[in-house]
Amino acid sequence: MDLVVRFGPDSSAVKTDEPFPAERQAAQVDPALFDAYAGVYELGPGFQITVTREGDHLMGQPTGQPKLEIFPESETRFFLKVVDAQIEFQRGADGKATELTLFQGGREIPGKKVK
Repeated sequence: MDLVVRFGPDSSAVKTDEPFPAERQAAQVDPALFDAYAGVYELGPGFQITVTREGDHLMGQPTGQPKLEIFPESETRFFLKVVDAQIEFQRGADGKATELTLFQGGREIPGKKVK
């Protein structure tokens, strides 16, 4: 008697000849801009992202997770290399960030700057 054990849902995929998406490339932006993004952004109760400038690098640290470098795609849009996530900053008239939006897993999660 053969024993067949299956875990999780059955999955299927469609074969395609389409190429994989290109790897994201970091853009050259003035690191002085990073000062305007530093702060704490609240995305939900008990969940914040702390953004800091460390030299010429911008770092992000979500609540309970390690600090990771975020890389610029433009002056306001950034991405992570270790997970498929992007962050876009919204700036006020003074050029300082007032909020950010986290794009991850098909979701757009806004967060207001609280500090």
